[in-house]
Amino acid sequence: MIDQKKTLYVGCALSGELYTVTLSLATGTLEYVSHMRLPGLAKPGGAMPLALSRARNTLYAVSRGEPFFIASFTIDPKGGLQHLGNTPVESNLAYIQTSADDTHLLSASFIDHHVSIFGIQKDRRVADQAHRIREILNAHMLSMAPDDKTILATGLGKDVIYQWQWESLVEGGGSSFSVQQVDELTLSAGTGPRHIAYHPAQPIAYIIGERNGAVSVVRYDTAGLSHLQTAHLPDQQEAFQAADIHISPDGRFLYASEKATSTLHLFNVQPDGTLIFEKHFETENRPRGFALSACGHYLIAAGQFSHHIASYRIDENTGYLALTDRLPVGQSPDWIEIR
Repeated sequence: MIDQKKTLYVGCALSGELYTVTLSLATGTLEYVSHMRLPGLAKPGGAMPLALSRARNTLYAVSRGEPFFIASFTIDPKGGLQHLGNTPVESNLAYIQTSADDTHLLSASFIDHHVSIFGIQKDRRVADQAHRIREILNAHMLSMAPDDKTILATGLGKDVIYQWQWESLVEGGGSSFSVQQVDELTLSAGTGPRHIAYHPAQPIAYIIGERNGAVSVVRYDTAGLSHLQTAHLPDQQEAFQAADIHISPDGRFLYASEKATSTLHLFNVQPDGTLIFEKHFETENRPRGFALSACGHYLIAAGQFSHHIASYRIDENTGYLALTDRLPVGQSPDWIEIR
């Protein structure tokens, strides 16, 4: 039996490095393949956001150090990276994601307080000019829902979720877009909305609150946003520093990371999309970012302070996590993409 492997890309901010690793789908073993310093990086920054194209043939990496830029890489059939070039940007970007057709790159700037959209050229490099959508205090994420029409953004500074409707346009042989704001929803003061996970089969978004350790469950449609539930992480002595959030491909299990306690939290997703907290698991020191495999069998977590990534097998019945392997990577890993 051939051991199928998936390629992982790990952004390591403080060393300014991009690691390529494989994950065995049979055993959960992690294996180092290669690493590189981000081309053109003079001084590393505090995070290295990554995004895979929908076609899985391009990887984009953000420099939040000096200078600011978005690096584009083509991916060969074996998962290797070849640098296509860098696009200088004016802002310090905290999040990026490609549009459904890979013609645009959505972005959010926490430091510079806005959400913007870049074009992606035919050579798969990011275009120089960005279309600024809106000024948002401490914008942390701008992302497209599974319907490929709804766009949501988190405004951590004012505890607001913003919604737009996206439409792809074809003009003069090229691709363009229009966005129309639909709604905005104010959450409880002190929530600090950060990252978003989307239910795979229902129009429901799950937003992790960095400051209060709560998951806001929000329904979206063409009429706007409606709040369904607030589900909380367990109380803790430390001030909350909730970070990342992902849902299993079958929509049964939701996971959230909490940096102050170095834990991963499991919620059971009910048929109506609401959440019931189940259990928390200790993980790598300061888990700023993690990812789930497309098969739903593995969770990979990155420890900013441990400088390791760890793989966990997901129990198909309970969603519980069992450690399968650990691997040292660069300094302060904070972002993982699985091809």
